[in-house]
Amino acid sequence: MIEICKPDAALAKVILPQKAQPGISYVPSQFVLPFSHNGKQYVFNVFTKQLIEGELPDSAHAGEGFDDLIEAMFLVPEGKDECAYYKSIARMMRLYGQKKGVSGYTIMPTLGCNARCVYCYEEGRKPVKMTPEIVEQTIRYILKTRSKENITISWFGGEPLLCPDIIDHICDRLREENVSFQSIMVTNGSLITPGIIEKMLTRWNLGRLQISLDGTEQDYIARKRYYADSDQYHTVLHTIGQLSEAGIRVAVRVNVDEDNWPGIPHLLDDMDRFVGHKENVTVYFSPLMNVRAGENDLAMWKKITEAAPLVNKAGFRPLAHLRSFMKFRANRCMADSGCEVIGPDGSLYPCEHCPPESRFGDIFNGTTDAQARYEFCRTDRTREMCRKCVFLPDCTSFASCPWVDAHCEEAHKINALSNLKQMLDQRADQTEEPDEDETVC
Repeated sequence: MIEICKPDAALAKVILPQKAQPGISYVPSQFVLPFSHNGKQYVFNVFTKQLIEGELPDSAHAGEGFDDLIEAMFLVPEGKDECAYYKSIARMMRLYGQKKGVSGYTIMPTLGCNARCVYCYEEGRKPVKMTPEIVEQTIRYILKTRSKENITISWFGGEPLLCPDIIDHICDRLREENVSFQSIMVTNGSLITPGIIEKMLTRWNLGRLQISLDGTEQDYIARKRYYADSDQYHTVLHTIGQLSEAGIRVAVRVNVDEDNWPGIPHLLDDMDRFVGHKENVTVYFSPLMNVRAGENDLAMWKKITEAAPLVNKAGFRPLAHLRSFMKFRANRCMADSGCEVIGPDGSLYPCEHCPPESRFGDIFNGTTDAQARYEFCRTDRTREMCRKCVFLPDCTSFASCPWVDAHCEEAHKINALSNLKQMLDQRADQTEEPDEDETVC
């Protein structure tokens, strides 16, 4: 076995090596992904994150020369319930890394917005804003429930920058209470001024934010549908340049479908003219939900993976998939990782994408419906369609998640192979050809 990448280090401390037992027939694990690249064969274990060069036999027994593959769980006992095994290990890893208290809060100062994005999943909800009473109780709730380590505050909406005074007050009070915190933000970027950037740096402890920029000027205007009739497109481009110059990292999310995709090269050209410090700007593409749920989702995913050279050529940073892709994650999203969402009325939710009926409490009474929260994040209730999926360890293991793709497994495969091949190409540029048993990473 030629090992290219070692298993995840944290996972390796929990999983004991699988000893080859006589009389047992071993077959390839459901979690192995074989592929070819540049004339060589590789196998990636999506569960353990180990990558090897070579091929797997259809079946094997102890002592036939495949004991190393059995030990590394590329081969498993025939008939093994790997879904149950994965979930037991993931549960153990969650307990292993569990912290006392809440580690992150997504705060929604308002559901109001100065835009009317055509894809908004909050459409139809009342544009309520936090009252002074809710703001003060939000602070008390954070002080009471937070973990003792550094916490993360994610500002979300609606458009959070409709309420900079609320952000000011909460951040100032946390600082007065000697709470160690950092902020991130999801915003359309149209309301950011030099004064707001100064607050981000000095009062909000904000190091990064996400801005959606959905195509060229014509597409942007048609999709964002701002209430104010002004040149928001160039305003946001200029703002991204100012943010990056100030040292704030910006993730530009481009929500795409077949209609705005042809304009992506022109969008990158426009960004190139406005943004100087490109090392602080990440650009990534995300299919709209109706695309992900539709029959043509795979064609869009292929276009997205093939567009990486466009981002590199423009000088921007692509989304850092590789580092997270090669690590085992016990927690797949905010709903099962010790974070809470505080709505503008003080309601508590598992995640920012959850429907109103997922409410499990409020900031005055805490968790009032523990069963509702437990039911949402139950890791023992995997969708039947997911139980045999090779990418189960790279996805949520609970059935209540509202994100569902039409061709989920195939979409994961497109992205996984893109990541793996990109990594192999990078290593080929950095290292010489490894000897047979030499470990590269």
